[in-house]
Amino acid sequence: MINNALVTNKFYTYSNYIVKLKKISKRINKIYVQRLDNKEIIEIPFVGHEIILYRIYTVGEVAKIVEKRPDTLRKYEKKFLIPEAKKFGGGCPGYSNWRYYTEEDVYIMVEFFNTRTPGRPVVNTKKYTIQNLSRKVQAKTRE
Repeated sequence: MINNALVTNKFYTYSNYIVKLKKISKRINKIYVQRLDNKEIIEIPFVGHEIILYRIYTVGEVAKIVEKRPDTLRKYEKKFLIPEAKKFGGGCPGYSNWRYYTEEDVYIMVEFFNTRTPGRPVVNTKKYTIQNLSRKVQAKTRE
């Protein structure tokens, strides 16, 4: 499912910045990441990297993990059934419209899709509140 190993050319968050992992050198205890906003290369110690580097996943990567199509994720997102993706934003030229999920979001989606029964209609909990259901029942009884 989710591999916690560092992977080059993947996106991470580092000190409130979105970075792309460029090179891993265990021999000299260095990780090289590039900030997406200003293309600056930052050296990070390999030992203890899991404390400061957090993996983020693009929509396509998450779709592969949950074995669904990206447009399926967008559909469930619009219905508020899975977490909403965040955008890289205007500070990241070339990636401003890209969307990403955190590792916690990915785990929520994996659980959602694994507990879902195929063929069962999805009910949007925000639309179908108790008040709305009771109004529908009252309207049906009046007919």
